[in-house]
Amino acid sequence: MSDQLEEIFARTRPTAVQAIRPPGAEAARRTVRIRRRRRAVGLAAVLVLAVVGGVLVRKPAPGPSLPADPVRLTQTAKVALGTSTLPAAVEKAAEVTPNWSSSSPVYHGELTLRAACAGAGEITLAVIGNPGSESSQTEPFELARLKVPCSQRPEPVETAFEPSGAINLDYKIVESTIASRSAGFAYRLTSDTGKPFAMGDDQANPTAALHLTSDEGFGTGGSLSARRPGWKDDLPSHVGGDFRILAACTGDGTLVVEILKKSGKVVDTVRVPCHWPPKRYDFEPARGTGDLYYRISYKHITMPSTDFAVQFVPK
Repeated sequence: MSDQLEEIFARTRPTAVQAIRPPGAEAARRTVRIRRRRRAVGLAAVLVLAVVGGVLVRKPAPGPSLPADPVRLTQTAKVALGTSTLPAAVEKAAEVTPNWSSSSPVYHGELTLRAACAGAGEITLAVIGNPGSESSQTEPFELARLKVPCSQRPEPVETAFEPSGAINLDYKIVESTIASRSAGFAYRLTSDTGKPFAMGDDQANPTAALHLTSDEGFGTGGSLSARRPGWKDDLPSHVGGDFRILAACTGDGTLVVEILKKSGKVVDTVRVPCHWPPKRYDFEPARGTGDLYYRISYKHITMPSTDFAVQFVPK
């Protein structure tokens, strides 16, 4: 720097120092307020961006729900039935469709229908009996009706019925709140006979259980209810007063066979245990004299009726 410039600065410094005042307390407060405003504005801008970002950046809409898997739902319903202590007479699983139906033979005893449905809604399963030639019915008739609720975690429901007068059974969905093929169901039919015996099965026939090799003597048989008085009839004279009694009956009660004189005096009484399948029992009652008749009745435990066969064979 030249000597002339140094001289100029030297002359002006005292004047500048007097003119420049240091900032006081008010100036300091003003500076703090300015800084705070700048921070508030910056924060507001960040919040606006966040809100705008929340509005503009939207999650993608969920796609359409996948259709129900009827195969999986049918299997779920089948598993929901659980296990049974009794052998199944009928056990099936199927997709729910409006016109679904199935058939089976008629089985002896009191039958229990158990069903479960996987999906959403409700179905009504009906059991229809088809009458035989000896039935008083001329048209198919309903034996049982079961409302089955459907859910993702099915709970089985059941009902019991007796197939009186039917020669075979039809199972039908008669009501449904479910779209076709959007649910699956399963059902099981069991009998209180334990092992299921279809009508016409020789294993369930008391006469077949006697294993008769001839028609010697006199025989009787049929169905008998514990709620009705037993039947009675004369013993034919060719049977005589000295004979054996062969007997078999179905169920879990006792068949009572009495031999009586015309006066009403009891000569002897035999008691036949009833089974499924029926089993033959042989008895040798006390000898009777004169005109005799027999009386047969049934005492039940849980099954209110029995099918029986009794043969009186001369010795």
